Amino acid sequence: MNLDKGINIFWLFLGLLIMEESYRLNLGALQRPDSGLFPFLIGMVIAILSTILLIQAFKGEPRKERKQEDISYRNILLTLTSLYTYALVFEWLGFIPSPFILIFFLLKVIERKGWAVTVLVALLASLCSYVLFDLWLQATLPRGIWGI
Repeated sequence: MNLDKGINIFWLFLGLLIMEESYRLNLGALQRPDSGLFPFLIGMVIAILSTILLIQAFKGEPRKERKQEDISYRNILLTLTSLYTYALVFEWLGFIPSPFILIFFLLKVIERKGWAVTVLVALLASLCSYVLFDLWLQATLPRGIWGI
């Protein structure tokens, strides 16, 4: 068994363990989620992704190796700095503008996407997260300096 298979089996079992333990916390319902729902969903995502990667490893699909010079330490540093800044200004700016600015920055500066794609994706992500957390789950979110 090669390293890829072993790592993917580890992540599969970890995802299943997370799902089992979070199920013990009580999942609740989508309308009234309990403390175990979010970890259960995260465990499910981990298990699904590791299963996909495990199937690819058993099929023998070659994994694209990255060269050391392909890694952009500038982009890593900018991403970490932007996430840290996001956490610092989230309460001050509010729930809607904060993710928009973060996603806009990541797409425009890090990924170097075009203006239309950047604005559209950032706007859709912000609006979808607003609909999910504010309207659907009715979570209390920071309104920020503009009250939005």
